[in-house]
Amino acid sequence: MSVNSKKNNLYKLFYQFAVIGLLSYMGIRLFADKIYAPDFEAYCPFGGLQALGSYFTRDSLSCAMTSMQIMMGIMLFAGVVLFSKLFCGYICPLGTISEWIGKLGDKLKIRISINRIADLALRLLKYILLFITFYFTLKSSELFCKKFDPYYAVASGFNSDVVILWSLIAISLFLVGSLFLRLFWCKYLCPLGALSNIFKFAWWFAGVSAVYVLINLTGIKIPYIYLLIVISAGGYLLEVLKKEKVKPSFFHITRNTDSCINCNLCTKKCPQGIDVANMEKVTHVDCTLCGDCLYSCPEKDTLLINRKNRKWLPATALTALIALGLLMGSLYELPTIDLKWGDAQQLADAGTFTKSNLKNIKCFGSSTAFANQMKKVNGIYGVSTYVGTHTVKILYDKTLYDDVKLQKILFVPEKRILKNLKSSSDSVSVCTLTIDNFFDPLDATYLQYLLKQKTSACGYQSEFACPVIIRIYFPNGEQPDIKTLTDIIGSKSLTYEMNGNDFNIELNYKVITVSENYKVLSGSDYSREMYMSVSMRFNKFTTFQLMYCQNMRSPWVGILN
Repeated sequence: MSVNSKKNNLYKLFYQFAVIGLLSYMGIRLFADKIYAPDFEAYCPFGGLQALGSYFTRDSLSCAMTSMQIMMGIMLFAGVVLFSKLFCGYICPLGTISEWIGKLGDKLKIRISINRIADLALRLLKYILLFITFYFTLKSSELFCKKFDPYYAVASGFNSDVVILWSLIAISLFLVGSLFLRLFWCKYLCPLGALSNIFKFAWWFAGVSAVYVLINLTGIKIPYIYLLIVISAGGYLLEVLKKEKVKPSFFHITRNTDSCINCNLCTKKCPQGIDVANMEKVTHVDCTLCGDCLYSCPEKDTLLINRKNRKWLPATALTALIALGLLMGSLYELPTIDLKWGDAQQLADAGTFTKSNLKNIKCFGSSTAFANQMKKVNGIYGVSTYVGTHTVKILYDKTLYDDVKLQKILFVPEKRILKNLKSSSDSVSVCTLTIDNFFDPLDATYLQYLLKQKTSACGYQSEFACPVIIRIYFPNGEQPDIKTLTDIIGSKSLTYEMNGNDFNIELNYKVITVSENYKVLSGSDYSREMYMSVSMRFNKFTTFQLMYCQNMRSPWVGILN
């Protein structure tokens, strides 16, 4: 029985428009809402797989990657093996936009086809990019793909991780290539596309990886560069040799040859240009199980999934994989770094101290800097950091430290000058508060901007205690209303500018106690409290006694008699 089928693939369209809509919302809100700080790579499976590789080779996660991205990468692998390249067909914004640009190319009648030799040669490019991306990521624990990825460049506003020239070349190739060649970026340049195709040959990927691990377990250490070369080169050769005859995933498109009327609508509708009309099973390496061919077929029960009417299956499976990835990513967090330098006995007897909400623990670089500082402290035997929750775990000598002593080691007291006094004869009033959720140097910086923007304070200093003691200084004996000052410090957000860039920060300071009365100091007493005195001989004639701010964030301010 023949039916006229002009239905749209609503499952696919829902996902595509949802992803593009979400990203558009994040981009628009970024400009409209100054306290909004979107994370455009929060669920990136490719970044997660790079981070997982870095974790295996360097015992550290790449950049600011967390378990969430890693689990999404694992779900991508499972999706390719069980179904097909669902991420490419339904979610990837580059794939969606490339497909839409291609339709424009069709309408303008400028789409071109290339011969088989050119097609196979161009497919090598994405494997070269895959090798380069993973090699430099594993070497540095920083995501190399950020330097050229068109999506990240645009989404991040070409931030400091992006190499402008590389990204502009990539964007140009993406836009122009998509207009003239079918899914140009996806087929020929996308390193995630190369990796997804390798996952279609799961036996190859798993087999080579297992052999590499076994050889290294015997004591023969083979550099990971050779594993990358073998996997990338082998993936390309397999794609070239078996491009149209990949072993199908557990779920795949099937064609009933008895009811097929050879209208070729399925081939014309396929975004990848696969010749579905001449296959009993769609075994092409480019198939994403997007389902467009299913909706193009005018004959009932001719194009099916595993010979059953399961048009809903790919989108449902994708939803389940995403939900599973989110759940597993939230249950367990891998450490960004996990370093131990104590001996076996010291580690066995060590205590574990955990501190969360350290804003300066935000990536691999800051984690490494923190670990290097801890190595200098006697009685500290190891450090783990978790950038997702800004948490550190410290292994320490229990005979030397307890939780309070360790917090004091981590805490950096600050003295910040907001503006200079007009005259040394000016009196200064001091308000003393205790604040919770205030600990690391970034907290000190945020408080500095907050006070400069919303008060007339001339300076402040912090002192370790639980909670932290903050003393805020006001010039000319000013004594702002205590409640107003408390509300300012308890602000939920902060927007400030640095080097021409706007930064939007969520704050969580909580004022615990506040002095009922202001203390009043003379200008000289304030200077002695906020500045250090230094004596030096100048031109061998006179000894000057100069004062400077202890943390060197203020210029020289005068001479004491």
